[in-house]
Amino acid sequence: MASLNKYKRRTGLGWVASAARRRWVVLKLKLGWLSGIGRGPAAVHDIFSAAALLVSSLNMLLGKAGSLLWQTLLPFVRKGMELSEPLTDMALGILENLKTKALSFNPAQLQKSRLMPVSLLLTATICVCTASYLGVGLKVEINGKAIGYVSSKSEMEGILDEVEDRISEYLGAPYSLNLDVSYSIGFDDGSGSLDRDIVSDYVMAALDNVSATYVLTVNGEVVGANQSKTALKLLKQRMLEANAVSYKGGELSFVQDVQIRAQGSGEATIMSIDSIEEKLSGNTKESVVYTVNPGDTVSEIAEKYSTSVASILSLNPGLQTDMIHAGDKITISASVPYLSVQETVTENYVKLIGYETTKQTTDDLYTTQSRVIKEGVYGEANVVADVVYVNGEEQSRVIMDWQVTKEPENEVIEVGTKTPPAKSATGNFMKPSNGVFSSGYGYRRSLGDFHTGVDFAGAIGTSIYASDGGKVTFAGWKGNYGYCVFIDHQNGFVTVYAHCSKLLVKAGQSVAKGETIARVGNTGRSTGPHVHFEIRYNGQTVNPLNYINK
Repeated sequence: MASLNKYKRRTGLGWVASAARRRWVVLKLKLGWLSGIGRGPAAVHDIFSAAALLVSSLNMLLGKAGSLLWQTLLPFVRKGMELSEPLTDMALGILENLKTKALSFNPAQLQKSRLMPVSLLLTATICVCTASYLGVGLKVEINGKAIGYVSSKSEMEGILDEVEDRISEYLGAPYSLNLDVSYSIGFDDGSGSLDRDIVSDYVMAALDNVSATYVLTVNGEVVGANQSKTALKLLKQRMLEANAVSYKGGELSFVQDVQIRAQGSGEATIMSIDSIEEKLSGNTKESVVYTVNPGDTVSEIAEKYSTSVASILSLNPGLQTDMIHAGDKITISASVPYLSVQETVTENYVKLIGYETTKQTTDDLYTTQSRVIKEGVYGEANVVADVVYVNGEEQSRVIMDWQVTKEPENEVIEVGTKTPPAKSATGNFMKPSNGVFSSGYGYRRSLGDFHTGVDFAGAIGTSIYASDGGKVTFAGWKGNYGYCVFIDHQNGFVTVYAHCSKLLVKAGQSVAKGETIARVGNTGRSTGPHVHFEIRYNGQTVNPLNYINK
């Protein structure tokens, strides 16, 4: 440091400014002499006085700039000497060059070239601005290849220590790096700063006796290994996007814990990226499908596989527990994919708010009748919810905000208090015959159609009863129904009795609940003697089993 102080005293820019001030004394005398020429004219005297003031100000600025430049550069020179020996040699070389130029400086030249002080000031300004914008850092080279900048040698040594630890873990024994690492001073704008992972991968790849290998794991289980960490990262992202069913613009993540890490000694064999992708695209558990045997029931199948009837029905849409046949395929459990993607979406939507129904009594209606006095109106609310989807299926919905924008309005209805006549509807339905239940409501896989009612098998000629009181609106032949009867119960419900062999009522006739209206037959599209029984509400068929004797 003493040598630096020496250079500061002998070669500092302050010394150059002092020489310039000595020359200024001589120049000032000459300017004074010149200002005396033509002293008579005041204008000439004022011009030279202004010039003298200008040069004096410039001299003061040069002196301050020289001192400021030295104070600015000195910390960098000191830091460079502490960082590395090459940097110290560079700094001393620069000072030695300044010393040589300063000692060989000829004052006469200053007189010939007054641009020198201006040039020094301009150079100093550029140096200060450049250093302030870029910053001084250590440029690192490994085996002759520049890889970026670090703030100090200790930072780079820390990275190399981490690499040694990884290699030692891989080999199962201590390991020391043998690399040609060199440093040089340079200016860095921040874009060249080292990334620890990139440097680590580069160093590992540069080794001759160690191969860096990475493994991809799912829930801790190794799926495959590959030498390219980047390729595994790209595969992970590709699988994430490929498994995002019905992407809704939310945040994607795997349900499973998917990790990429350096593999231990002999942990897994290296696989191609395509092989790893093929494995990840498969299932960890395949679906189980059962073939129905004669006499099987859904409940027995569920018990056999330790599952529930509800679970089987959810996996087999349209399956009816009382309508399975030998040879039918029933899914017992679904396949489980290797990877499942979870998407969290913030959704904004309008939700309807239900209204309540209030009742009033009236003597104008029978007890089996009612009418709407005031229609109910749904309310509305603006909702913000966080919704979680897994493989496109909603798993959870958490309401984050609820703002009611429209209040609901209650429905008002009147119900009758009068006792109905014997042949009016009671509102309750009875079984239409004493036959045996033979077919249910809904989709029938064996026939490939939708059964709109239920069937009760019985001998031809046995009685068919009105399920409830009402008025016959049709009695005759109607296509696939064959001979049939339609009864309007005048409360929104209509019942149908089909495939009759004989009709005992006519259209327009009122009937009471339990009154015989027809005989069991096998007319129309029928596979045997039975009564096909339907209940319709407001024109839509419903499952009669939900209404009979309830």
